[in-house]
Amino acid sequence: MPFHFFDAEQLPVPGSSAASVFYPFCEWTPDDQPDATVDESHPMNRFICSWLASDVDDPERCQEIVEAVADLEAGTCPQWFADGDAWCVNLTPEGVQFNASNIGPEDTDWWDQPEGRFSLAVVKDALLKWQAFLG
Repeated sequence: MPFHFFDAEQLPVPGSSAASVFYPFCEWTPDDQPDATVDESHPMNRFICSWLASDVDDPERCQEIVEAVADLEAGTCPQWFADGDAWCVNLTPEGVQFNASNIGPEDTDWWDQPEGRFSLAVVKDALLKWQAFLG
């Protein structure tokens, strides 16, 4: 799957003397063509890439989740949760469910949406590539 990782730049407010801020960023395209269009509404971007960039943006956190995935695959852990600023992620051997962190218990209709569910293998693949990018 064509994930693309790069350091994005946030420019300062015009007229400010602040420096630009750079941060790790992820995007997914359906193919690896140079002119491939990024569909920000695609589930791979809305959920996986958004999660990586917002909640898994340091190598230590990424390593912690990679180790949890290994435990899930080995059968030594039946379920693992990764709560972050943007996402509540429920990882099980059967799959990974993404739920936005800002959805409260009264909004149960917005939890466990089918487009926010991925196989553990897909999420592991993205995590390992992201980990290599983060260094």
